[in-house]
Parts: sequence; C-alpha cells; structure tokens
Amino acid sequence: MIYALIPAALLAALFIWLFLRRRPHALFVLAYEKTGTPAPSSRLKNQWITAAEFEKTLKRLLARGFTAISPEALAAGKKMPQKPVLLAFMGGYRSFITEIFPLLQKYKVCAAVFLAPDLAGQYNAWQDPHLEPWQNLLTEKELKTLQKSGLVSFGALALGGRDLTAVSAEEAVYLAQESLFRLKDQLGLAPAGFAFWPAKHFDEKKAAEILGGNNNLPVITPVCGINPAERKTGFLKTLAPSQHPFSVRYALWKRR
Repeated sequence: MIYALIPAALLAALFIWLFLRRRPHALFVLAYEKTGTPAPSSRLKNQWITAAEFEKTLKRLLARGFTAISPEALAAGKKMPQKPVLLAFMGGYRSFITEIFPLLQKYKVCAAVFLAPDLAGQYNAWQDPHLEPWQNLLTEKELKTLQKSGLVSFGALALGGRDLTAVSAEEAVYLAQESLFRLKDQLGLAPAGFAFWPAKHFDEKKAAEILGGNNNLPVITPVCGINPAERKTGFLKTLAPSQHPFSVRYALWKRR
C-alpha cells in the first residue's frame, strides 16, 4: 500500500516544484492592444485595458524591482537589468497618447508602440466593425510628440495591419518590409522592431525569411510564453495582461 502511494507523492512534489520554482533573469514582454473603456457594442472587450488597470500593473512591476527596457536596448545586446520587462502596445491606437502616455511620463517608464504606418491618422480598418467599432489611430503629429519624449519606441505592423498568414509568401515579404521602410521614410520613425500581430503560426525561421535584412530587429509574436533567461533571441514570446490577467500575475510572481 505504501509503495503504491510513492508515484502519487512524486507527482505531487513535481507539481509543487513547478508551481513554486522561480524564473531568474527571464524577460517578460507584456503585450497590450486597446486602452480605455470599450464601446458597449464591442464583442472584443477582453482586448481592452483601462488606464487604471495599467497603472496598477506599473506600480506592481516597479514595486517588485522590474525595469522597463526598449527594443533598441534589446537589439543592441546591452546588458539587461536584473528584472527586465518590455511593454508593447499593438495597433497604434490614438487612446495610447491620452490613456497610457501620461502614466509613462508620471512613472518615467518607456514603452513601444507597433503600428501600420500607412494607416497613421486613420482607423483600424483591419478589424470587422461588426465585432469591434473602429478606433482612431495616432496621427503623424501625435507620433512626433511621442518620439520627442524619449519614452516611446516604434515598431511596425504589416501594412494595413494585415494578417500575414492570410496572404502568399511573396506578399507577406512585401507587406512586412515595405512597412518597415515606410515607418522610417514616411513617418520619420526609426524602426525598433516588428510585430507579427494578430497573425499566428510563425517561428524564427519563417520570420527571418519575411523580414530579410531586417531580421536583426526584435520580433514581437503572438506566441504566448516567457522568454528564456539568456535572452539571446529577438523572437519574443509575449504575455497579454488584458486577456489573461491572472496567468500574467502568476508569471510575474514567479520572477520574484
């Protein structure tokens, strides 16, 4: 009878170890989408986070010794702080400058905005308005204001916010590389990264093929998870606090 309990005890011990074990030096990328209060007709409310919720996250991160880093620092291979975190905002929504930017200034924290440069000053036409009312996107003037602050870096989404899994390989290359070019040439913003968002099923090899000579940039992906301790890769797994708040808090707790 006693011997029969040994496997169960071992499994229980393994579960406890996995639950409690720390993740030293891991890099967290917290990826957000829309900020503010969703419209009553929104069917994608789990993509939103309020300014108050984000401020709570900031306070929690700072209290636990986390330091926000920029994609540029990651690409340059600079020595990372003890607890690095990259704050990424997808879409280039205009609400970023009204809801989030004041908090970055208040707490002196940096973040990165990923946008489709051809849609600056327009709206998120990549989404079905029956699921999500269209939202205004950052204008060129607002992007310059963010740039001058020194707190915000800029990365590219595919042109038009297109899902690169829905097009041919040749078109995916064009949509990605042309977006990086226009971010710099059209908007005057130095590309600090690229985001395969909301596209799925990308790995490092496929990302490198699509980005070509730009594959030295950090790549934000919809692949959920925590980045390895050595942080040698620029193909970054992400955590989505607005969609999975409890799992993200648990992951950050394990980085204690």
